[in-house]
Amino acid sequence: MERSRILARLLIAFSTLVAGCSASPTENNAANKSHHVAFVPPSFTSPFHVAMAEGARLEAQKLGWTIDIQAPASENDFVGQVTLVQQFLAKGAEAISANPIQIEAMLTGVQAANAKNIPFFFHNFITPISDGNVAAYIGYDQWGGGEKLGLYTCKILAEKQNTTPDQATGKVFILLGIESIFSHRRTQGFLAGLAERCPGVKVVGQQRADWLREAGANVATAALQQIPDIDVFYGNSDEMAIGASLAAEKVGKQINRDFFAISIDGNQPTLDLIKQGKYTATLGVDPARMGVTVIDAMKTVLDGGTVPNVILTPTVVVDASNIQEYIDGKLWTTPVAGSPELDNGLPIVSTQAGQFATENK
Repeated sequence: MERSRILARLLIAFSTLVAGCSASPTENNAANKSHHVAFVPPSFTSPFHVAMAEGARLEAQKLGWTIDIQAPASENDFVGQVTLVQQFLAKGAEAISANPIQIEAMLTGVQAANAKNIPFFFHNFITPISDGNVAAYIGYDQWGGGEKLGLYTCKILAEKQNTTPDQATGKVFILLGIESIFSHRRTQGFLAGLAERCPGVKVVGQQRADWLREAGANVATAALQQIPDIDVFYGNSDEMAIGASLAAEKVGKQINRDFFAISIDGNQPTLDLIKQGKYTATLGVDPARMGVTVIDAMKTVLDGGTVPNVILTPTVVVDASNIQEYIDGKLWTTPVAGSPELDNGLPIVSTQAGQFATENK
């Protein structure tokens, strides 16, 4: 619970119009050349982005770097995010990483960094942009992650019905994020998992909840009025599905008995709920370690080395059976060179061209 309280304090600290921090050098890294870098999430409305920023901050601090971390107030403010990138360039940042809200808008930021020969990275995003040079795209396979949860849905419904996945039936409601490649891929992969393993399980509704817990609760409340016997709420993000779970409980349903709630992120609040038996499962993306991976990639490039253009970070379905292993980092595996993710409704073609690891950590 202490980790959860720390995360809550971070979320409050970061959730201003433009929240920021700078890490100061540590004594045990005198041999490392200090650098000034910047990290730009899409917002701090989700614990996911807070955790990733904190992972990056701690790793930069360990290296003796200065890191500026700032974000716009909401995931709709793509102009504000590009403005932050331009401000960091003006302040002399030697490398910048952003999780882009709107790709076309962020092209301006990438091109501005290219003009100054400043390495630009994307995190939590592995889809190539149409113009400009990106040093590395760092993130996970969203389609593959959605597929894992689709297969997991088949498994838990089959177990509840004491049958095999191919004979399982049930009703699934999907909570969609903001219209984007993120929501597309996470939904497409999930549907593919259902079709592959349990064709008798049907999706009875899909609606946007824009990544937010309150919106997820509102959407689920309306859905349950129309379809009271929904078996599974699947959220493109943890916060939306947590909202749906709370809404279902308000009408007298019990989690993991009357319905299941699953989603993508692996945020600390979700992990706490799983440990308490109040949530079913999440796709553990381990945002804090993804943040560390961003700084590791920056270090390699700033030291004159090269990194894969796509650095694929691992994911795992986390439920009550393996949650402590996930929290302890035992399920994290070394990121690997991967292939780009395209908004084409198809799985990533994996190259698995070798592990990515910095040599001078």
